[in-house]
Amino acid sequence: MRWGVTYSALLVNLLFTMELFLLTKNLLTLLVCAPIHGLCMLLCARDARFFDLLLVSARTRLPALFANLRYWQASSYSPLTVDLPDVRGRRRRAVAEVPVRGGGSC
Repeated sequence: MRWGVTYSALLVNLLFTMELFLLTKNLLTLLVCAPIHGLCMLLCARDARFFDLLLVSARTRLPALFANLRYWQASSYSPLTVDLPDVRGRRRRAVAEVPVRGGGSC
């Protein structure tokens, strides 16, 4: 930790402040880093791994968002639904059998 925040929080602060500075080309926009740093200090005081967990969540969730989340409404590569058994061990739907063509022996 550095200045009350983690290195991940420092990187987020630096990234946001530098992008804002490059967009506006005004040196006064560098003062934006102070309130952002204060917010990061509050978040890190609540949970020191807040930004680490945020980065891990982004690494696992964003690829699914761009890949197939909009199509399947899940971060899975298969449209199959999970049909877990209830308390009695029975499933809601019967298992469908797939007929095999050819019927030849192996």
